[in-house]
Amino acid sequence: MDDAKAVGNAADDETPVSLEPSEWFIPSTLAEGQKLYVRARGPLGRTPLVLVHGFFQPASAILDVPGYSMQQALAAQGFRVYLFDLRGYGLSSRPPFMGRPAAESTPSLGCMRDAVADLEDVVRFVLGEEGAAQVDLLGYSWGTARSVNYALRHPGLVRKLVLYAPVWKPCTGAAGDAHDPASPGHINPKHGGHVLFKPGDLARNWDWEIDQENASRFRSPEALAAAEQALMASDDFHAWGGFRAPLGPMVDALAVSQGSALFDAGRVGCDTLLLRGAQDRLSSDMDAASLMNALRASKKRLVTLDRGTHLLHLEHARDRLLHEIGAFLVEQ
Repeated sequence: MDDAKAVGNAADDETPVSLEPSEWFIPSTLAEGQKLYVRARGPLGRTPLVLVHGFFQPASAILDVPGYSMQQALAAQGFRVYLFDLRGYGLSSRPPFMGRPAAESTPSLGCMRDAVADLEDVVRFVLGEEGAAQVDLLGYSWGTARSVNYALRHPGLVRKLVLYAPVWKPCTGAAGDAHDPASPGHINPKHGGHVLFKPGDLARNWDWEIDQENASRFRSPEALAAAEQALMASDDFHAWGGFRAPLGPMVDALAVSQGSALFDAGRVGCDTLLLRGAQDRLSSDMDAASLMNALRASKKRLVTLDRGTHLLHLEHARDRLLHEIGAFLVEQ
């Protein structure tokens, strides 16, 4: 895009040239004046890989945690890896309603329509920047549904899909908290237009899957500290005391709670890898297995790693996760 604004390249004498990030702010075609933050790492040559983040946490933080970065690890394997923040998240533009108390707005920004539109902008930019005909998409958590919905709209532009911690018809987490118990079919009125996560929330959510006393079997204290620091730095911590995320995905979660799926799995035809940790309570074994059976793709594989949660890429078993991803992307 000619009007994409580069924000510079980071240089570090200890960092290999291939891992130095290039960064841009690109314009949103859906929202005039708003920008999407994009970061790339890795050498040119292969089909570019685009990372798509989940419900609450921006990619620029959770998928690029210093010392535990999925983007850097995949770039070190020789892939050209892009990540971006959807509008309302991380370093991308935040609309005015997110500067007011959450109760003054309702869930809207960040729903599937918005996410796919932002992903369309990013893929268009990546294809132009790389001179490529296709991309690979790696969706994480709710980003798996965003990636598949994009692929269904633009099947010729997606070579392979990696669905890490996939969600299709989830029944826990946000999907189980979307509807109003007193008024079925409506969003729970306790949800405003955005939510604020404060220090300590990441640990509580993580420990919900593994129990605090078992945490050391899955993650190091350093990984937790680095991830929390990255997330808090993704917003104006001084002003908010945490980081904000829009709650538009609750609109999609409400539909799931009424029996819908997040996407039509029977139309997915490209090569697809599903990856999850055995202790992941948000991407359940039942949901992943049902999705695996429903996919139309002739090449599809479900891998469940025996020790891992919804944040597997930050845990001790992360090397196995990264190996599976790299092997899938290069196989013919």
